[in-house]
Amino acid sequence: MFEHYTLSNGAEVLLVPLKDAQSVTTLIMYPVGSRYESQKLNGVSHYVEHLMFKGTKKRPSTLKLTSEIDRLGAEYNAFTSKEYTGYYIKTAAKYLPTSLDILSDMLFNSLFDPKEMEREKNVIVEEIRMYHDNPLMHIDTLCEQLLFDGSPLGWDIAGTAKHVLSYKRDEVLRYRDNYYQPSGMKIVIAGAIGDDVRELVQQFFGTYTDRQKVQSSYKPVQYGSTAKSKRLIIESKPTNQVQMMVGFPGFTHTDKRLPAQTVMNTILGGSMSSRLFIQIRERRGLAYMVRSGAQEFRDGGYAFVRAGLEAKNINKALSVIQSEIEKIIEKGVTPRELENAKTHIRGSFTLDLEDSSTQANYYARELLFQPKIETPGEILDRVDRVTQDEVRAVAKKLLNWNQARVAIIGNVETEDVVF
Repeated sequence: MFEHYTLSNGAEVLLVPLKDAQSVTTLIMYPVGSRYESQKLNGVSHYVEHLMFKGTKKRPSTLKLTSEIDRLGAEYNAFTSKEYTGYYIKTAAKYLPTSLDILSDMLFNSLFDPKEMEREKNVIVEEIRMYHDNPLMHIDTLCEQLLFDGSPLGWDIAGTAKHVLSYKRDEVLRYRDNYYQPSGMKIVIAGAIGDDVRELVQQFFGTYTDRQKVQSSYKPVQYGSTAKSKRLIIESKPTNQVQMMVGFPGFTHTDKRLPAQTVMNTILGGSMSSRLFIQIRERRGLAYMVRSGAQEFRDGGYAFVRAGLEAKNINKALSVIQSEIEKIIEKGVTPRELENAKTHIRGSFTLDLEDSSTQANYYARELLFQPKIETPGEILDRVDRVTQDEVRAVAKKLLNWNQARVAIIGNVETEDVVF
């Protein structure tokens, strides 16, 4: 079970003790990501995340900061999405005070030294190039660009090289201060938690106060055109394998149909025994990797199917994907498929949650996006109650082929693609 409370400065805290755990993960999340940015500052949330590792007053360089964590044998990192930014350290339980000290120091006292800020721009430009040069890593960004054309949800999280190189220090600090205040923090500690954890949280996070009001506004979701000519995007690249992603407008974080969506995706393309895996890989040999899934946001989302395959097999694969989708919509799923999917979801979720970092990430997202925090057990209970009719209804709602957006990276021309 968990304990949820709020510090006097407005920071929310969630403590998740795990029986028999030897590690503890501290994850700090802020409800800010690339969809909160202006066009001019696209990518700045990700830039701020990088700069938090560049030194503080107490630890004045990257080396001082990271070597103190490294000597503990810790796992640590940060991440930026379209709706949140997170920072975490996972250590042996006895090092929790050090983790809290370092994280609070980073998030409240980072120097944002002008020279470091300029140097880090080049690092991020190289990161952007790395992702763009790797179709497997870039295809989801391209698909979101097509799905959310005209909305910040369609922008690259890291921005572009041009954006990054144009940032001004005062603009970056102003943006940071708009969101990085104590009352916007979500502090999740999961794992081997001792009796002194509340005092430690208060010591390292409870003494800071907001310097200004935290902003929370963002532009509402906007989906791209449904005209067929506007539902295909191709990034031509001389690759041996094509990456393809088919996206459909989908559900929000709080949609009550998410359990049915999870079951549907498990049956469609969520395992090696799923319909798409069997039909596309095993029976036709069209692809090595094929899977389906979904991504939710505050006011929208999308379902997807993605595959890596040879260029000449694109249309064959699209035809099979459409056929399998139509089968679920028209005929639904079998009782055996339904039961197997539920067992698969429960088993994989249970394995994932043995890790304190996965627990921390799960509960942080619950804090950020749900009106009421549900335990993993409660989520799985809702999955268990999903019916065949609900799976079919979700497929019919989500997987409308006339709404399908197709993104492709590879040696392909627009006129070669039929969908």
